[in-house]
Amino acid sequence: MNRAENPASIPIDLILEILSRLPSKSVGRFHCVSKLWRSMLSSPYFKDLYLTRSSARPRLLFAVDKVGDELHFYSSPQPQIPYDKSSLVEAADYHTTFPSRRCNYASGLICFSGKCHSRKDAMTLICNPITGKYAELPKVIMCNTSKAFLGFDAVDRQFKILVEHLPYPSARDRRHIILTSGVPKLGWRSNIGCPKYYSYYWSEGICISGDIYYVAHEKNILVIVCFDVRYEEFKVIEAKCFNRKTPTLINCKGKLGGINWESGDSGAIELRMWVLHDVNKKEWSKYVYPFPENDVIKLHEFTVAGMTTRGEFVLSMLDTFKRFYVLYFNAEKNTLRSVEIQGFGENVSSVKVFVDHVEDFNFLKGESS
Repeated sequence: MNRAENPASIPIDLILEILSRLPSKSVGRFHCVSKLWRSMLSSPYFKDLYLTRSSARPRLLFAVDKVGDELHFYSSPQPQIPYDKSSLVEAADYHTTFPSRRCNYASGLICFSGKCHSRKDAMTLICNPITGKYAELPKVIMCNTSKAFLGFDAVDRQFKILVEHLPYPSARDRRHIILTSGVPKLGWRSNIGCPKYYSYYWSEGICISGDIYYVAHEKNILVIVCFDVRYEEFKVIEAKCFNRKTPTLINCKGKLGGINWESGDSGAIELRMWVLHDVNKKEWSKYVYPFPENDVIKLHEFTVAGMTTRGEFVLSMLDTFKRFYVLYFNAEKNTLRSVEIQGFGENVSSVKVFVDHVEDFNFLKGESS
C-alpha cells in the first residue's frame, strides 16, 4: 500500500482509472486503505469518472418482493452489444434488503413510502439500493392510497420527493407536499399550485429529464400529470390517445412514452406506444410494433419494464413461480432475445425491474446507516 500512496511509484490517475472499473462495494472498502485513498475516492474527479464508467455499463436493477413485507435488491449486467445466442443466463447479484413493499426510482436512488395506516405516521426514506446507504426523511401523515414520487433535478443536482398529503384521515381535500434533499433545514413544504382535481393515481411515477410523470384518473378522465422538479410546477396533459387504458410509462430516449398491449387484426400481439414530443404543445406520436413469431411471450405473462438507451424494449416476466426471464425486443430489427435471471431464491411474490441503472457516488455512497 505504501507504493500505491507514492505518486512516483504508481500515478494517482492510473489508480483512479483502475478503481473506476470496480463494483461500488469494492470501491467502498478501499476508502479504509488510508486517508489518501479516502480523499482520492471522495474527490469530485473520481465521482465523475466513476459515473462515466457506470453509464457505459448500465445494469438491470431488481426489486424482489418476498414473504415478510421486504424488498430485496439485486442487479445483473445489461447486454450492451448484440449477441448471437437467442437465450442467455445471468446470475443476479444480491445487494441489500429494506422493510417495505412500495418504492419509486430516480437516477439510481430509491424512495420508500413505508407501510401506511390511518392516523399513523409513515416511514419515508431515500436509499442507495446497491450500497444500502439510506437517509430517513421527516415523518408525514399519509393515507393508504398515497404515493411518493422521487424526482431528480440535474441542473441543481437535487433530489425531491413529491407526496400526496392527507392532513386528516377523513379529509377529502388532498394536497401535495415536497421535500428537497440536501438542504440545511430538511422539511416538507406545501405546494399551492397542485392539481387537486385529479386525485386518483393509476400508475407509478417516472422521472425523465427533470420532470416527474404519472397517470391520474377521476370522473372518466385520463390525464398525464407532469411535475417540473426544478421549478416545482404542475402541468396536466390530456391522454385521450390511450382510450381509458392506463398505459405503462417509460423513458423513450429522453421523452415520455406510454405503452399498451393490443391484439392486431390477425390476432398477433402488438406493442403500441405513444410518445410525448412536446409537453407545452401536448403533441403525441403513435408507434405500432408487431412482435416476431415466437413460443416464449404471451400477452398475460410479461409487462414492459422500460426501454434501454440503445432503443430496446425490456419485458419483465409476471409469473414468479416459473423460471424468471427478461426479454429484449428490438422493434427496428423485429428480434426478441431472452435472458434467464437466476439467484432470487425462494418465496418470491413479485419482481419489479428498473432499466439502465447507473451508480452515482455523488449521493448516498457509503455503507448502510
